[in-house]
Amino acid sequence: MHQLYSSIKFYPFFILLYLNSCNNQTSENPSNIKPSPNLISFESLNQNSTKLADKNFELIDNSYSGIDFKFDLGDFYNRAKEYIFATPMGGVATGDFNGDSLPDIYLTRPSGGNRLYKNLGGFKFLDITESANLDDKSIWGTGAGFIDIDGDSDLDIYACGYMTPNKIFINNGDETFTEKSKTIGLDHVAASMNLNFADIDGDTDLDAYLVTTTKLPPEGTKFGVNFVKQEDGSEKPVIPDEIAEYWQFIYLPNKKVHKTEAGQADRLFLNENGKFKDVTARSGIEGNYFTLSATWWDYDSDGDPDIYVSNDYTGPDMLYNNDGNGFFKNIIHSSIPHTPWFSMGSDSGDVNNDGMIDLFATDMAATSHYREKVMMGNMNDMGWFLEHANPRQYMRNALYVNTGTNKMLESAYLSGIASTDWSWSPRLEDFDCDGLIDLFVTNGVIRDSMNSDISIMAEKNFKGGSPEWRKFWTNQKMRKERNLAFKNIGDLKFIPSGNSWGLDHDGVSLGAATADFDGDGDLDIIVNNADGLPLLYKNNTTNNRVSIKLIGNNENSHAIGSSVKLIYSGKIQYKEINPVKGWLSSNDTTLSFGLGETTVIDEIIVKWRSGKTQKLHSIETNQKITIRESSKYNTTDDKNVNNLPLFSIMKENKGITHQESIFDDFNKQPLLPNKQSIRGPSLCWGDIDNDGDNDLFIGGAANLPSQLYINNNGKLKLSDSSGLNKHAKPEITCCIFFDVDSDNDLDLVVGSGSNEFPIDDSAYIDHLYLNDGKGKFVLSSNYKAPSKPTSSLSTIDINNDGNLDIIVGGSSVAGSYPLSEKTYIMLNKGNGNFVPIYNKSLNSTKLPNDIKVGDIDNDGNNEIIIACEWGPIRIYKNSDNGLQEITTDLKLDSRTGWWNSINLNDFDNDGDLDILATNFGYNTKYKASISKPELLYFSDFDESGNFDIVEAKYEGDSLVPRRGFSCSQLAMPFIKDKMKTFHNFASSNLSEIYSTTSISSATKYEINTLESGVFINEKTQFEFIKLPPEAQIAPSFGSAVTDINEDGILDIVLGQNFYGAQRETGRMDGGLSLILLGNGDCSFLSMAHRDSGIHILGDTRKVQSLDLNNDGSHELIFGLNNGPLLIYSRQ
Repeated sequence: MHQLYSSIKFYPFFILLYLNSCNNQTSENPSNIKPSPNLISFESLNQNSTKLADKNFELIDNSYSGIDFKFDLGDFYNRAKEYIFATPMGGVATGDFNGDSLPDIYLTRPSGGNRLYKNLGGFKFLDITESANLDDKSIWGTGAGFIDIDGDSDLDIYACGYMTPNKIFINNGDETFTEKSKTIGLDHVAASMNLNFADIDGDTDLDAYLVTTTKLPPEGTKFGVNFVKQEDGSEKPVIPDEIAEYWQFIYLPNKKVHKTEAGQADRLFLNENGKFKDVTARSGIEGNYFTLSATWWDYDSDGDPDIYVSNDYTGPDMLYNNDGNGFFKNIIHSSIPHTPWFSMGSDSGDVNNDGMIDLFATDMAATSHYREKVMMGNMNDMGWFLEHANPRQYMRNALYVNTGTNKMLESAYLSGIASTDWSWSPRLEDFDCDGLIDLFVTNGVIRDSMNSDISIMAEKNFKGGSPEWRKFWTNQKMRKERNLAFKNIGDLKFIPSGNSWGLDHDGVSLGAATADFDGDGDLDIIVNNADGLPLLYKNNTTNNRVSIKLIGNNENSHAIGSSVKLIYSGKIQYKEINPVKGWLSSNDTTLSFGLGETTVIDEIIVKWRSGKTQKLHSIETNQKITIRESSKYNTTDDKNVNNLPLFSIMKENKGITHQESIFDDFNKQPLLPNKQSIRGPSLCWGDIDNDGDNDLFIGGAANLPSQLYINNNGKLKLSDSSGLNKHAKPEITCCIFFDVDSDNDLDLVVGSGSNEFPIDDSAYIDHLYLNDGKGKFVLSSNYKAPSKPTSSLSTIDINNDGNLDIIVGGSSVAGSYPLSEKTYIMLNKGNGNFVPIYNKSLNSTKLPNDIKVGDIDNDGNNEIIIACEWGPIRIYKNSDNGLQEITTDLKLDSRTGWWNSINLNDFDNDGDLDILATNFGYNTKYKASISKPELLYFSDFDESGNFDIVEAKYEGDSLVPRRGFSCSQLAMPFIKDKMKTFHNFASSNLSEIYSTTSISSATKYEINTLESGVFINEKTQFEFIKLPPEAQIAPSFGSAVTDINEDGILDIVLGQNFYGAQRETGRMDGGLSLILLGNGDCSFLSMAHRDSGIHILGDTRKVQSLDLNNDGSHELIFGLNNGPLLIYSRQ
């Protein structure tokens, strides 16, 4: 049945091909020395004679494979807490320990001892544990791997133990092993999860990072606190060192402190002539956390391995940057926007084929509405943590996209892989050999401790760790879940493929490892199951591929930390050799590259951990290539070879910041989707002192002063006598400089908004400040604005009298979102006198976020264009008959969104104005479409006299609530009485929770478009074109249009991210702001962040382009809410 293979054909080398590789040395290898021919060998891959199944993967029966490994949990009762809270079990490793080119398998379990299975070929394996001297039933097996620890070229085995000694089995070369952990210094006894080997200091031998997790305090251990005197005279509570691995403090603002459980400190061991020395204390590795996994990856491409550490629960994930000498610095706060909350396994790989390694980290976010709501629990219990963790932690997966700068994008929602259920071991590999890295994830859990009904019941009835508690959880069933696979379709998008590929096993799967078990060049999979026998999958993919095995010429014989780049048909693939991936798993080091229909690889570039580089040219596919490291190649140093980016920050204008006032929007409206009080900063530029350059006004947040900066040859200096910082109460949400009174200087109109004050409060009155011609401003009494919050302002001569009037966008009614104030006109009566005029045509505008004026139809008269929240882009024509809405006529009414800003320009060079409209993008939990929009209902659902918000989405054809049981019943107590349990709430649709009558009678809001894009003006209607995927990676609240690359074509600059979402949603912060280069036809290409120099972590709200220092080149200005003003100039 399984005799699928042709005989192996081995070629020592291809003379012509090899000479080609030797005669094409780059300038990085100036010696031009030709290595001996045996450095490179080629071997034809085994080919499947036929594809045996419709699915890409074939599950091999265990009775055929001989893998009879039975997972044994042992004494669950006494290990209940460890099993439930740490799950230290389920490791698997692949590697060719006996050098026969057939990768073998090592499986771990918490009881009964680990097992080694020798690959016999043809997917048959033999358990040789006893004969190999590996039988050790005392070990609580966790992570394991094949690694050449002693540098003799054959693979040894490490096996970690949870509270049992770690084991190092040295390969004797005759299919037997000798345990030598004590001899070499790695017999550490701890809550060990895994050992990750890498050459951290570049001395050619392998060092080790030991991952440890939580353990129970010994009986009788008492909690205690020390107090440390602070500079202000206060005393800070700290955990004593002797109990720091059991408890920790998390320090919050205003000197609040939370006590949580801690874990053991991870360890770093330096290899000193074959003996391992604990150098943790001087390495920079820090913290006592529930560490579950760690992944080596050279994220900054400097040749030195860095490491991502996944910490469960309240422990922050770590990203340690390696300085090359074995010292590490945690840079996660400055490089990554947020992390998973309950981090488990992680994996690295180049998901977008840009030659940089990305990283995927798993959590336990549910893929179904029911499971999501059952798991949510009481959000108030951990609300403090969601709002103050640094960096923020959210219960969802994270995909960190490497930008080649010191900051990363995060795209899991956009990529379709934010939720993969209770996920342990991710594997990023090209499983269908099409040239794009796919994703496989294992799922399931030993006990369903995240089921809120079950956990609340247990907490209420039993003391944690008591005999009754242990018995209760011992008697619970495992929760089986489907393993998932996702096909990479490019543009950072993945689609579910587990069913079509045959990888959708339903069970409790933990560790997973890959290897080419049959020598055909594609990767097969082995999975360790807690609820049954392991899963062995044979990959039946038929696309072209190539396998590459690297052999180092030093102690690092399997080239850990080396990389391989393939270049072909204008494409690249890039992989590193770091075997430890996922959950307690390690993988064979032979690399597999899928190539689709490509038959020839233009170039293969190998960069060894030593820094040496080798290149091969014109390589045929469907081969296994073995490359041995030459000792004669010169070492290269390409750490700083990148070209300078286009823009850099102007150092002379650092220190200008916007400070946000503290206000809890959710106290008044607990189910409010997003804060309404953080609209700043408002920025406007104008030459207020008539000296020929633009000065800057920054509107202040509520109860904080505004600021005026005077420009002197590009340097901005704060004015302390402008008169604009005297009125600190209003929150300035928008502003305009223009000459109100025709005295040839710029006056200032400011809009006051937010929802931090009562309805009709004087803080909502807009103001006019008159300029004395020298940059001093006086408040005008002739601007008769109502006391209603404002969101946006724009000028237009509405009545053609030669005076500019002001269109005022009404913000949401204070404390009553989504109700909207009216949008109206402040009519200029001349000499600086303004009165409000309400036009019925504008009544259709609700929740306007931005207003622009432009001649859309080229008739000589300006139209009013308004970006609305929960509505379309609205256009009003100004004619002799007054204002007339033409939104429907122009086919704009069909696209409703959360439109944040607009910009008018001719993007397709056809002579008319198109509309750039920014939105929330697709990297959030919200997913709107024409057929399945996002919905919001507003009504007095509980008949309390107060209106409540109910957000809704589609789950299949059923309408279900966005918010959870806990927060919903806190806002409307009748829900608790009616639903009673999380199960009931999760099982009910919207009408079953709130009644059909209450839903049908509520005011309904809906959106069907979340993408940012350009509405192309086609004269009689507008056609919507989405911006590239990178533009959808975060909400955008501001844009600028300019010619970045000076090619005569308009480009776009987007500000990205939003920090105002309610805590259940979390920050929408996956972006770094972005430049899009125009092609002249309304299509755009994203400019790499490393090339542009623009990579901003923060809540960017405003983007502007202007020549600040009159040098003929425009600067880019980014205004961040509660953050700095960043001004970039060309280098």
